[in-house]
Amino acid sequence: MKVQLSIERSLPVPVSANEVLALFDDLETTIGRFPKLKKLSHLGGKRYRWDMDVIGSRIANIAHNVSYGAEYHINPQAGELRWTALPDVGNARIEGAFRVREAAGGATLSFQVRGELHDVPVPLVYRLVAPAFIQGKFTALVDRFLEQTRTALQEAPATKKPSRKKAAG
Repeated sequence: MKVQLSIERSLPVPVSANEVLALFDDLETTIGRFPKLKKLSHLGGKRYRWDMDVIGSRIANIAHNVSYGAEYHINPQAGELRWTALPDVGNARIEGAFRVREAAGGATLSFQVRGELHDVPVPLVYRLVAPAFIQGKFTALVDRFLEQTRTALQEAPATKKPSRKKAAG
């Protein structure tokens, strides 16, 4: 069964838009905050394969090991981190964006994701409710991810932000 995903969220963060964008420079750490991410494989450049722990309910026999590939694009001038799905990588096609805008007392971080999960094993009796159930599970993961991102921004010392250049060692 194919299941469509579409999630949009927005939250205030107590730092400037530039500080949020600096956090995005470290893609692997940013992505690594996503709950249930089992393995992140670097495919070269800014391309990654996500392999996630089982999402769903084993009791209802609606459980799926989601994996997909994405290429990331950071556009500091637009205040955006965008990702596009890589074809033929995994069992899902997921794309989306983080957008950051200055706001009173900090910035507003907007998150949008959409996509499709393929080959989701769903018993016939649950086929009508499975899409909403799976969307709900993913929405909860996104909410946790955004809270973990906000926490990381609050904990990052103002004088020690991630750098766009690697230090020579």
